[in-house]
Amino acid sequence: MLLAQAEKAVQITVKLPKKQYEALKKYAAAKHLSMADIVRAFIQKGMSVEAYTEEIDFITSIIRQEIKVAIDGLSNRLAGLASKDLIMSAAAYYSTIAIITDLIDTNRYTTFREIEKKARQLAVEYMKMKLTDAEKLFLSGDAFEQNIERLRGGDADVSPDL
Repeated sequence: MLLAQAEKAVQITVKLPKKQYEALKKYAAAKHLSMADIVRAFIQKGMSVEAYTEEIDFITSIIRQEIKVAIDGLSNRLAGLASKDLIMSAAAYYSTIAIITDLIDTNRYTTFREIEKKARQLAVEYMKMKLTDAEKLFLSGDAFEQNIERLRGGDADVSPDL
């Protein structure tokens, strides 16, 4: 704990409460060091802890930033996958209903492609809806029946691009 010979020391005066002075004196005696060496060691340790805390805060901010970048990328990917899944699920849902309906009324369709085109159109419309509107669609008998009728061939409003 002794100062290096080449390092120039500067003397300071520190006033301590009596109890703290006695505790320091007892601690120095137990360690077989001078009180000055103990005080220097405590000062060095305190400064190291402060520097360590500042470094931890800096490193923590970098880690948070890196985690945010990673999570944002994954979030965007998951949102894209969920969107695709939503379209496919809605298309499968409407296709299934149309096929079941078609089994009951065989004069409505000429090909499965016609069913699938209309189902995709309804799926895209469904995906663009707000959640509350989508819930209303499925809970409303009239709106749901209109979409089923569109699938059954009641409307010829399918874009050739689908």
